[in-house]
Amino acid sequence: MNVTITNSLSLRLYYGSYSKLAKGSTRNDVTTGTLSFADSRALRNAIRKLQDFDFQEATDTQIQEKLNAFASAMNNTLSSAKSYGTNDTSVKNAVNKIKTLNNEYASDLKKIGITVNKDGTMSVYENAATNYSAKRFDNFFDKDSSYLNSIYDAAKRINRKVDIML
Repeated sequence: MNVTITNSLSLRLYYGSYSKLAKGSTRNDVTTGTLSFADSRALRNAIRKLQDFDFQEATDTQIQEKLNAFASAMNNTLSSAKSYGTNDTSVKNAVNKIKTLNNEYASDLKKIGITVNKDGTMSVYENAATNYSAKRFDNFFDKDSSYLNSIYDAAKRINRKVDIML
């Protein structure tokens, strides 16, 4: 799995006190448990922040940055939890749940400029923010989104399980 890290303000905010792990170079210096914990926490933060974000009032640059940060948090979570989950069935099941959800919602994600790759990771169209309306993003990242709430729950399961093991 090829994971690209974007060093954006949103991504650093999603990681919070683990913001140093948003950069690729520092990710190699921590345990898979710490990485899985930080990544799943960042994904949960990304979801909640996107559900509260006003896409209608945002610039294309801000929207693009939010989409890229969300995809990075997703991809990082899948990567680190997959490594951590080799010996933990609960984490492995949560990773499979996220991949399944990403594949189930691939056509909806494509409508906002996000492609789901064969391995369940995401790629964001370079000009997604300019090619799609802000209303689409507001509708997709709605607080009642079944997809996002299910992803949040799976990331929470990873976070709780890893937190217990640390």
